[in-house]
Amino acid sequence: MENIIDARLRYAYRIELNTMRDVREFVSAAAKCEDRVIIRAGALVTNAKSLLGVILASKIDWNDLILESDRDHYGEFRKFIID
Repeated sequence: MENIIDARLRYAYRIELNTMRDVREFVSAAAKCEDRVIIRAGALVTNAKSLLGVILASKIDWNDLILESDRDHYGEFRKFIID
């Protein structure tokens, strides 16, 4: 069951990625996380460590991106987290 990507994770933050530079920085930060980190964009769920997946998610639902993870990564992603 641990490999199911759409299972609800413990920490969730609404994020904003305005430019391709933001997307690249975000994916770089996600790649450094050892645990599972995903992005939800509407009904789409994708691996936050995947550049193509994050680009696709941001194109599908730019205004409603949710970062979810097993651990609290607020410090790594605070630049992208919005209230």
